[in-house]
Amino acid sequence: MKKLFFISDAHLGAQDTEQEQLKSDRLVSWLRFIGQQDGDLVICGDLFDFWFEYRRVIPRLHFPVLAELALFTSSGRSVHYLTGNHDFWMGSFMTEQLGLCLHEGEWTVQHGGYRIYLHHGDGLKKRDAAYRLLKKILRHSWSISLYRLLHPDLGVPLALFFSRLSRNVTREITDLDSRRFASRKIDDGFELVVLGHTHWPALQKYRGGWYLNPGNWMDAFTYAVLEPDGPRLYSWNGREGCPIPPPPEPPANSTA
Repeated sequence: MKKLFFISDAHLGAQDTEQEQLKSDRLVSWLRFIGQQDGDLVICGDLFDFWFEYRRVIPRLHFPVLAELALFTSSGRSVHYLTGNHDFWMGSFMTEQLGLCLHEGEWTVQHGGYRIYLHHGDGLKKRDAAYRLLKKILRHSWSISLYRLLHPDLGVPLALFFSRLSRNVTREITDLDSRRFASRKIDDGFELVVLGHTHWPALQKYRGGWYLNPGNWMDAFTYAVLEPDGPRLYSWNGREGCPIPPPPEPPANSTA
């Protein structure tokens, strides 16, 4: 079967210039590497710390990564993009110019004998009702139209400021909640549940299935691969993927 590569939570644009250059360079080298493999790519959200599609403008900061994604799809391989809680304002540029397949919310697919459930991982807890309401408001067409009235030189820095500010506010984001959610989905008949959002790489066997989290590309540079013999976790050092063992149980709380 074709391999499936998974990446999540790079938050391009979120850090200082030196770290952003490192993230971008490693991501471009990794995309070139997987472009030589027989496989497709799944981005599990928050590739960008902020993304907004103006009708005629894209952030030039991300051009190397965008160009590499265009080369990847032009070679006949698929890129599936699950929108996250930082990069949900996607539009026609991603689909028409880059050839990406966008998925808002959950996505289910059958691949290589696996029934797979995928979601960025935000808003899954019952007590996230207020967040889910806010998400609907922010993604409404009126909100998009109003934000588009801001000039990009104002709109992009403003959004990045609030995005960074939100990371400094302590929020309860537990990978334990993700594991419980994944267990319920496996009980429903899925063989593989893939979530991002927590920044905590995970590969956990549960009954007849797996819970998989690719981790993050902010400092760990981890990714996951669904191979013929099962899912695996790797870390990219800029030249090759280094296998990593299933991580230990996470702390009770983390922030993303």
